[in-house]
Amino acid sequence: MSNLAIVNDMLPVLFSFGSFHLYSFSIFLIFSWVVWSFFFWRYLRNLAVKEDVIFDIMFYTTIVSFFSSRAFFVATHVYLFSDGWLKVIALWVQPGLSFVGCLIGGVIVSILLGMKYKVRIAYILDGFTHALCWSFMIATIGALLDGSVVGKITTLPWGVIYIGHIGARHPIQVYEIIYMMFLTILLWRLTVVAAKRSWPYGQISMWFFMLFALAMFLFEFLVESDVYWGSLSANQWIYVGIVGQAIGAFYVRGGGKEKLIRLGGIIYAKLSKRNS
Repeated sequence: MSNLAIVNDMLPVLFSFGSFHLYSFSIFLIFSWVVWSFFFWRYLRNLAVKEDVIFDIMFYTTIVSFFSSRAFFVATHVYLFSDGWLKVIALWVQPGLSFVGCLIGGVIVSILLGMKYKVRIAYILDGFTHALCWSFMIATIGALLDGSVVGKITTLPWGVIYIGHIGARHPIQVYEIIYMMFLTILLWRLTVVAAKRSWPYGQISMWFFMLFALAMFLFEFLVESDVYWGSLSANQWIYVGIVGQAIGAFYVRGGGKEKLIRLGGIIYAKLSKRNS
């Protein structure tokens, strides 16, 4: 079959006015944050969480997510900053943010803030995942226009030719958007089932993080990346950790905690008897 690759001219700059440039990725990133904030706020408000608490969590989560996103990008692209570390804070000189850095930082700080304000962690995680579905798709559209993430070369008929890159490439952002649409529908269906069967809070977020991280791990094989830790990319190692945490949470939720406690008691009893 002949390759009917589409040329993606990209649109990193929406318009320019003199020395001022309005970048498409920045606009979509801001829009995705607005969408995430709205859905996160609405979800927690419906669970009777005080609005001042919700806004505090949203504010600090946003700040930490931004800095952790930049920090992870810098840590995995040190060579880009070797000629001047002031570029770390100058995004207009050396742009670059990491989604996995943003995700990890946001989840951790939101959990810590939930503990501080005595909001159930399950509420926080469920609200986080419901909001992330929509905001991720919007931000991914901006990444597609920006052309900052490029797929590997492919001979498939829907390959995309990026300006400045040789050969047709996997439209990785399109794959991610389609998958997130599927995952959003699945999440909605699980929410309906959870309400009917009285599932405990947190169950939805466990399913989301496991299915999301597993898919992103597989998509990374199609991304052209120059940051590898061993045989896997840096992002893939993070996704492996997320999948592992989700599986561990399912195990504990299913009674695994009690099994571990009993196992620990048996081992302790045997060791104590041996040492007596």
